[in-house]
Amino acid sequence: MIGKVSLFVLGVLMPVMLAYAAAGHLPGKTWPVIALGAVAFTLMGMNLVLAARLPGLDAVFGGLDQIYWVHKWTGMIILTAAFLHQQIKISNDGLEVTAALSQLAVEVAEVAFIGLVVLILISFFKRVPKMPKITWEIPYGLWRWSHRLLGVVFIALAFHQSFVKAPFDGNALLSVWLNIVALAGTAAFLWSQFGFLLRRRSYRVVAVDKHAAATIVDLEPVGRAVNVRPGSFAFVHFSSKGLREPHPFTVSQVRPGGGIQFSIRGLGDYTRRLRDVIAVGDTARVEGGYGRFHHHRGGAKQVWVAAGIGITPFLAWADHLKPGDAEQIVLIYCVRNEAEGVALDRLRAAADRVPGFTLKLHMSDTDGRFDAAKLVSYLPFEIGQASLWFCGPAPMRDGLIKDLKAAGKAPRSVHFERFEFR
Repeated sequence: MIGKVSLFVLGVLMPVMLAYAAAGHLPGKTWPVIALGAVAFTLMGMNLVLAARLPGLDAVFGGLDQIYWVHKWTGMIILTAAFLHQQIKISNDGLEVTAALSQLAVEVAEVAFIGLVVLILISFFKRVPKMPKITWEIPYGLWRWSHRLLGVVFIALAFHQSFVKAPFDGNALLSVWLNIVALAGTAAFLWSQFGFLLRRRSYRVVAVDKHAAATIVDLEPVGRAVNVRPGSFAFVHFSSKGLREPHPFTVSQVRPGGGIQFSIRGLGDYTRRLRDVIAVGDTARVEGGYGRFHHHRGGAKQVWVAAGIGITPFLAWADHLKPGDAEQIVLIYCVRNEAEGVALDRLRAAADRVPGFTLKLHMSDTDGRFDAAKLVSYLPFEIGQASLWFCGPAPMRDGLIKDLKAAGKAPRSVHFERFEFR
């Protein structure tokens, strides 16, 4: 909440107030149009800061997943403000552009605006929206390059705001503010492109298990390990051809000495390719850990619900439970059948080791559809006394929460992470 409020104050209120101070005395729609441009530029610079994965920002926003959610929707606000700024013309009143540099700044902005529209739309939509008989999904590589080019567009717009002829003094606080935003946004963009040289750690693949439901990859650090906690996720790419684009995956095991494990389901081209080509001895680069999905802040009674490969954070949590832990925890693991259960031996070992931890395996082939009524029936306590932790498909999560509320059995709190990073 603090992060969202700060984004609104710095990204919207600040440029609007500074635009009014600089141009509020001018006639007509001059200052509102300037304010729209200032808001679009400021939010774009702040979005580049959010995308840079700077240390500490996830704590302010409640997790990297929340940052990406804010980043995505802020992009649509940027597009709206930029469109209005570009379409509503300012009355020149003697401010005709004559200097060559100012004229170039105008022309650069016109080209950059077209790029901004195209790139934000690519970034916002995962697949072609609402087109009958078209299910084409925007490739991850294209989506990632669209984000890189947005930084270039921002630099072009920084040139525009620095040299375009404006109807206010260049020493106005608005000019100073926009220059600060330009520097901050450019620095964040450069860090996002080259900072990985400092953030990523080298690992070696030591084991690969091609389970029916996931490819389980064990890594050991080569030198310094990343700092991850159970429930965290990390960005990883491998040395094998076709696996060199960094992708985010939840860490399913954290071992002493820095070893980590990823359990990866083949849901897309990258993950299916990984299952085919990954091999022991391959090298990997890992950046992390990220996320604030940690059950220690969940209270004395907890319900963990995992669907499919959503078991990954709960696996890491279960490994680290201790016999003396005071929490009463029920893990409901939803799969089609037992063969699809990942690391059931580890979960059952945790249930044997920790008196307060109970595993409920819901197999839809024999137990039917999992719903709110089934969830409640598995619990030895009232769900209204418990916190609910969920990892799985968003429609399933939303349906469960809606039905629990409708039945008057809303959990005390609900926790999940948004893993739709695009």
